[in-house]
Amino acid sequence: MLEMNVEQRLQEIAEKLSKRVDTLSCFACGTCVAACPISRATGAEIYHPRRFVRTTIEGQARRLLETPELWLCASCHACLEHCPQKVPVSELILELHNLACSLGLAPKDIAAEVENILASGWALAPSESVNKRREQLGLPPIPLKNRSSKDLVKIAKATELTKRLKQIKERQEVQAAEAGGDT
Repeated sequence: MLEMNVEQRLQEIAEKLSKRVDTLSCFACGTCVAACPISRATGAEIYHPRRFVRTTIEGQARRLLETPELWLCASCHACLEHCPQKVPVSELILELHNLACSLGLAPKDIAAEVENILASGWALAPSESVNKRREQLGLPPIPLKNRSSKDLVKIAKATELTKRLKQIKERQEVQAAEAGGDT
């Protein structure tokens, strides 16, 4: 059932995007690529925001859900801000992230960050060395102990985030077992 909902949602996204985008102008433009800091850092052959738009409009977005490049987006919205057509590339990528997560396809580090936030209140907890430096600067220490928020945990359960994290972990375990079996 979930697979069908994802396929249906991908089709809806493609239809909505194709109504909003002059594909000929979009595919020939490249302003989003030039504005994207990730494209500049990795090279356009690796990360190319315009490809997400094209692939989605062409009805091939399902394959994007399993590509590591999908997760490189910095969510800076430079692509949207610079696009002469105001194509919502960063919004599309966020939507694809959400769909990938619903299928348990998020990378290990993303899932680990969410788990850290739920457990400790930190995506990446500050280290002791940070507090030593803060002390040298006359600043108060950042509390390193558990800052878990009952409200965050409640929201995670209500939005099925904890269920998605479990799916991601299960998928990663299967992939690890398959990789171990190939060697």
